[in-house]
Amino acid sequence: MAFRVEHLLRDAAAARPLATALRAGDAEVTWAELDAASDRVASCLVGQGIGVGDRVGLYLDKGVEAVAALYGTMRAGAAYVPIDPDGPVVRAAAIATDCALAAIISDPRRVAALRAVAPAAAPGGIVCGDAIEGFVSWTQVQESQPREPARPVVETDLAYVLYTSGSTGRPKGVAITHRNALTFVSWARDVLGLQPDDVLSNHAPLHFDLSTLDLFGAASVGATTCLVPEAAASFPAQLARWIDDSGITVWYSVPTALSMLVRYGNLASVPFSALRLVLFAGEVFPNRYLSELMRLVPDPRYFNLFGPTESNVCTYYEVTEPPTLHSCLPIGTACANSRCEVVDEAGVVRHGIGVQGELVVTGPGVAQGYWGNPELTAERFPAPHTYRTGDVVEVMDDSHNPSFRFLGRRDQLVKTRGYRVELGEVEAALYAHPHVRECVAVPVPDEAVGNRILAFCAPAGTVSEGDLAEACRGRLPAYMVPERIVFVDALPTTPNGKYDRKRLAESAAGLTGVSR
Repeated sequence: MAFRVEHLLRDAAAARPLATALRAGDAEVTWAELDAASDRVASCLVGQGIGVGDRVGLYLDKGVEAVAALYGTMRAGAAYVPIDPDGPVVRAAAIATDCALAAIISDPRRVAALRAVAPAAAPGGIVCGDAIEGFVSWTQVQESQPREPARPVVETDLAYVLYTSGSTGRPKGVAITHRNALTFVSWARDVLGLQPDDVLSNHAPLHFDLSTLDLFGAASVGATTCLVPEAAASFPAQLARWIDDSGITVWYSVPTALSMLVRYGNLASVPFSALRLVLFAGEVFPNRYLSELMRLVPDPRYFNLFGPTESNVCTYYEVTEPPTLHSCLPIGTACANSRCEVVDEAGVVRHGIGVQGELVVTGPGVAQGYWGNPELTAERFPAPHTYRTGDVVEVMDDSHNPSFRFLGRRDQLVKTRGYRVELGEVEAALYAHPHVRECVAVPVPDEAVGNRILAFCAPAGTVSEGDLAEACRGRLPAYMVPERIVFVDALPTTPNGKYDRKRLAESAAGLTGVSR
């Protein structure tokens, strides 16, 4: 029985040693080969003194080596800390320093860049390439002799730390234990009906929590994970063909990636003969694109998975009918072995249809807290295994395990002229116009009125600011209508594929003449 994440790999290798575990471009490895590769990484790390409680950074491109490294790190007893390999080196150094890495697995170029910014950020470890001072080369790793961790690893030890953006500008590390991760994996395996013959895509980067379902969900049944090639990821038509050619049965990504497929993927020409599940999470899926996707690709089951990194997926909803343009897609009910409740501003649990408040999650899937940040941990994790999500929801029924609908982030609920405005509602009104392809609403702080509302839109046809304002006035009270609508070719996204709201808010703050 698996009580640590790397046991999933061990069990898959024992049950299906010759089955394909991983495909990455032209590379393909079996479960036995992946198990052996991670064993050598673990042995090398243990030989360098790495063990229980240590953190090991993964600062390398996604591929077979990276997956072997994350399993090997956990097998050595340590927690892996994935760092965006394409992000700013200053941010990588900040994460390495904040997490006090005991070692890092990277390549010579990135190690040199890290050391130039913060020498202590690259203390030693393994490099995929020629050996450099303080590091063992990947070739030398292949010669490592088996070693066991100095201390036994238990389910409450850290498995990995995922860094997310912090409101202060300082990244915050979400500390995930083996028990946290396996609680989610067990739920996903059972509810989604994962099978050994499944082929799961891996679109998300390793530093994004969506990747844990792709990798660990597959390992839980000995299925195959296909890493989405970088060349296809940015080109929807190529990506659509890759999904079909690779025999993908389970797709999981943020809605932005699926929306791009709808708009540019020429989906009507692709049969998607193997695809049985389409999973999406991380942001609201515009009804227009979800409905069109379900029309173009009608055979799979569709699931809206909801939850922050701190709880992974905490609620889920199966979408059985294409949503109408003006409907609100539920986020569904709590996952097994989790409890979801709504609390008011005083933190008191509220029940009943129509009740609105902050979603609070309790259960063994909830993270341990934030690495090295006891103050924020105490604020957001008021009790063990309990997390205040900051998401505002509405209770949709009065059942024992009620369903919820998402209203917006607590930090996206802004006041203007004394009224509370949910930015998601503003965006829904804009998306209702047929010539809006993408949109994001942002607040512009203003001493006189609290906040002015500004929207960024990427048009899908000929449309004017006045046209969109008039459309909004037909759906929203006057105080919610954006005071300015800025047209852009495309909206910026974060490395995780979500809309970069922080960057847009900074752009909005620099604009003058907001008032219409």
